[in-house]
Amino acid sequence: MKKILTKVFHLNKIIGFIIFNISFILLIYVFSNHLEDTSIAYVSYLLSTYSLIIFIIWFCKVCDFSSNFIKNTKIYKLYEKNFNTVTKTTIYLSTALNIGYGIFNLIVGIYYQSFWFITFAAYYFFLTLMRLSIIHNVKEFGANKVQEYHKLKRCGIILLFLNIVLTGIILLIIKTNQEITYSGYIIYIVAMYDFYLIIAAIYNAIKYRNSSSPVLQASKFINLTVAMISMISLEVAMISEFGDDPSFKIRMTGILGLVVTLGNLGMSLYMIIKARRNTEK
Repeated sequence: MKKILTKVFHLNKIIGFIIFNISFILLIYVFSNHLEDTSIAYVSYLLSTYSLIIFIIWFCKVCDFSSNFIKNTKIYKLYEKNFNTVTKTTIYLSTALNIGYGIFNLIVGIYYQSFWFITFAAYYFFLTLMRLSIIHNVKEFGANKVQEYHKLKRCGIILLFLNIVLTGIILLIIKTNQEITYSGYIIYIVAMYDFYLIIAAIYNAIKYRNSSSPVLQASKFINLTVAMISMISLEVAMISEFGDDPSFKIRMTGILGLVVTLGNLGMSLYMIIKARRNTEK
């Protein structure tokens, strides 16, 4: 299985580049000709998803290659020396960006009088604040693992219950089927930010999965949850902007919502089980 997956997702650069461009052109063709509910549309969605996965793998490889070069620089040595301060500052800055994006979604929800969008913004705020709370009182990452594993377990339990709330939000989206349309080029800016979030979140979740600090793991998992939720709101906005079939939006929202809730469920159980095993030791 591992060999098959390696062949499927670790493609030759030229082949990967061709597939990426074909998926991009095909996606533009589908939306520009309003073919969202046709067989060619589903092919383009699958191909785009495949291209995104390949891009993330390439992105991770580039980051690993760059990290080997960076580790020999003076800046990196300074970073290692001040790891805790730099990491906390980075988390605070990304949290500030997340809060700003949450406020943006709240304004959109109020403007469109959308209860589910306002609920989504509140859910987003809660996750962001929870991310701040888990690094509170942590002076050095990985120093007090017992305390950090307790925080990891608590974080997993909260995310598990929040997943039920998320399921309710997704069902509310499907039931109300409300249109959300961004003016001008705002939707493209939102799309770029959301794709940056999901790519960075996946990379960090993989990078820190074996971190010596359970708190850092929890922080990256929460960030991944935030990014996946952002993709749901982006999907609704994109279909509202470029699609004209209500049933298509309901179907696609349901599929992505199922993927996100199952992903959150898996992460929550992983955190709880890992924390429990290590605290028992």
